Amino acid sequence: MSVLRAARTLGRESDWSLSNLEMQKVLYIAQMLHLGRTGKPLFTNRFEAWDYGPVVPDLYHAVKQFRYEAVQDVFEVPFFEWGSIEFLSVCDSLTMTRHLSPGQLISYTHRPGGAWEAHRKPNVRGETIPLADIREEWERYMRPSPAAVAWATAMADEIEARPSRYLEDTDERAFRARLLGGHLH
Repeated sequence: MSVLRAARTLGRESDWSLSNLEMQKVLYIAQMLHLGRTGKPLFTNRFEAWDYGPVVPDLYHAVKQFRYEAVQDVFEVPFFEWGSIEFLSVCDSLTMTRHLSPGQLISYTHRPGGAWEAHRKPNVRGETIPLADIREEWERYMRPSPAAVAWATAMADEIEARPSRYLEDTDERAFRARLLGGHLH
């Protein structure tokens, strides 16, 4: 899948309020989250370790005309299907970061020991950040603790044990899968 599809989905879900920089950072986190949940990349485009953080050049060039302003819908690709694991990875990353300023997003993606730091060469573009290193960053910094997984499992069990008058069975199963993040066990 293309990063442009993830970017278009992110744009719509954020009400087209993110700058190029913010979009790059949130999609880096979405890629990390998706790799951690599924073991597969959210999109096939590769991040590079630029001076200002992890950047997907294809996305950068597609939206650079917006400079520091909010990126608008210039993407001619479909959105991720609502409720799909790809859609949830994008939305969960947006939810996780919505309260962060651009500077805080930079700090988050530039963390010491992270994949960007390991591959950054000052004033050099084109240094790919391997997916394995992004996944390792998830393992080190984002993977839910056993206590968090136990809590999520208990919550999902409780929801399944008491059928909701508001949710259909399929919605309850989807809630459980989202709460547990797919493959956390």
